[in-house]
Amino acid sequence: MDGTEKPVSPKDVHISLGIGDSTLRKWCLALEAQEYQFSRTDNNRRVFFEKDLVVLRQFRNLVQVQNFSIENAAIIVASSHREDASSKENNENTVPALRDSNEIINRLLNHIEQQEEFNQQLLKRLDGQQKYIEERLDKRDQLLMESIREAQETKKLIAATQEEQQKKPRKGLLKWLTKD
Repeated sequence: MDGTEKPVSPKDVHISLGIGDSTLRKWCLALEAQEYQFSRTDNNRRVFFEKDLVVLRQFRNLVQVQNFSIENAAIIVASSHREDASSKENNENTVPALRDSNEIINRLLNHIEQQEEFNQQLLKRLDGQQKYIEERLDKRDQLLMESIREAQETKKLIAATQEEQQKKPRKGLLKWLTKD
């Protein structure tokens, strides 16, 4: 960065990118986690320059257009701009850039492997939950059917009892007082 470049406020940056200020903050944190450095004021606030806008536009393209995760986009963008800086410093020596590329590829592959393991664990959990839900539904259905059968048997017993009482002859004084 040369000393004549004018800084851009975070508000202008998030407006020009068409994103919210919290999104800009998250993106900056992701890039900083990948060792991309933003300039800061004495109060430790980020100050953006044109090179930062280029980086953030590239980041936005990867995240919003190409649907990369924030972590993967940060790795790609930060590494490409780190390579740009190292290639400017080491014009004739390209070995560090290749080493950085291999490191980036290895990190991405490692991240992908971790993601696959995580996905497998999630699938196992989902299978377990599905099995649990099905068992609980089967148990509930069995209890419901038992309750229905018991209710039907109770109704049959009540109906049989009422029928027997109606068939029994009435004894004594009640027999003469009641009409059938």
